[in-house]
Amino acid sequence: MMGLDTAVGLMGKGRLADELCITVRALNYKISGERGASDADIRSAARAREGRGERLLAHACRLRAVLARLFEHDCLKEAA
Repeated sequence: MMGLDTAVGLMGKGRLADELCITVRALNYKISGERGASDADIRSAARAREGRGERLLAHACRLRAVLARLFEHDCLKEAA
């Protein structure tokens, strides 16, 4: 299943299998098409990706805040 395969590429098989509450072996079967992927599987994968995206955005905001403080400090130091 292409959607799950893409999610595996972004998250890793272990993490996605944990999100779906299945084994990596069962995930491999779903990806290969030997077992069907349900709408709940796809929703769970999407939810996991959204959560990861939110954490990445929050981290980026924290990094920007640190850079802003450093830039402010450097500008104040240069003005003195």
